[in-house]
Formats: sequence, structure tokens, C-alpha cells
Amino acid sequence: MRSLEIDTSRAKVIPMRMSRVAAGLVGVGAVLALAVGSAAVAVGSQPASDTPRPAAAPTKDDPGAVELEHGKGVVLANDDWWYVHGGPFEFSVTATAARDGQAGQAALFVSWPSEFSLVETAGERWTCGAVEGGVECTNPAPAVPGEAWPALTLAVSGSGAVQDSIDVYLRGADGSEAHAGAPIVFDTSS
Repeated sequence: MRSLEIDTSRAKVIPMRMSRVAAGLVGVGAVLALAVGSAAVAVGSQPASDTPRPAAAPTKDDPGAVELEHGKGVVLANDDWWYVHGGPFEFSVTATAARDGQAGQAALFVSWPSEFSLVETAGERWTCGAVEGGVECTNPAPAVPGEAWPALTLAVSGSGAVQDSIDVYLRGADGSEAHAGAPIVFDTSS
């Protein structure tokens, strides 16, 4: 490897005026040059190997995925907000088990504004109960990796005028969560 020596004994300092923008660009350029140079040194210093490096192990299990779909009484606008005027409305939740997750039942938490209350649920083997901040639902059917549990439909009523969101969390056995949410405007005024 060849080394490069720079003779600074005959260097001259030339005063220059620079705008703040130009000074900022010079600073950014210096940072980029340092980063590129550091990356080149780091890459160049690593031993060559045909063996792939292992991926970092995840800290928590992936619980799967959850989807939320509007139903009766909900108007979906171009801005993806759910609009409900008047009486009860419905929405459906579909939870899918992780492809490599642990077997277990489905555990959902549906968070919504305090002005909402659960009217009824529908879905094979789903059990739901009101809790502070929303509803908790479980399905005892064991998870089949990569497959969905039966869909859950919730009928909800509300009071007053609310602009908030409905959020659904699929909870893994280790505390990890998958999330889906929808912004909602609910109004019972005439």
C-alpha cells in the first residue's frame, strides 16, 4: 500500500469571504467526505469472507398482522377518514397469525373514544368485553402460521360529536403488537 505525504511548509492561507449558505454547503461537503472516507476505511478494513453474516435477532416475536375495514353506517371519504352521522355503525377486524410466530389464541385490543360503546359482536368463537378505553376480544382458536382467524365484526353506538380514531392492536404472547387504525368523525347532531 502506498502512502501519500503532503508538504505543508509552503502552503499559504488565502482569506475568503463566504456567505452563510456557502459555508453550510462546505460544512455538509466536509461531513459527507468524512462519512464516505470512513465508510471506505471501514469496508477496506474488513476481512474478505464468503460466509454471510447472521441477521440481528429480533427482540420480540412478530404477532402477525391486523386489518380494519369500515362497514354499515360508515362513509369512507377520499381522505381515508371514516364519517358516521347518527346511529350505530359497524366495522370488521381481520387478524392474521405470523408465519413464524408461536401458536396461541388471538388477543385484540380495540381502542376508541369514551363516547363509543359496544352494541354487539359477530364472528366465529370471538368473545369481547368492554374495558377502559375500548374493548378486548379473544379467539381461542390456535394460530395457524400465516393464516387469519375468522373475521370479527363490531357494532358500535356513540353520543355527541367526536373526531378521533379507532385503533386495533393484535397482541403477541410476548407483549409485541401489530396495529391498524382509522381516523373517524362521529356526529349525532341533526
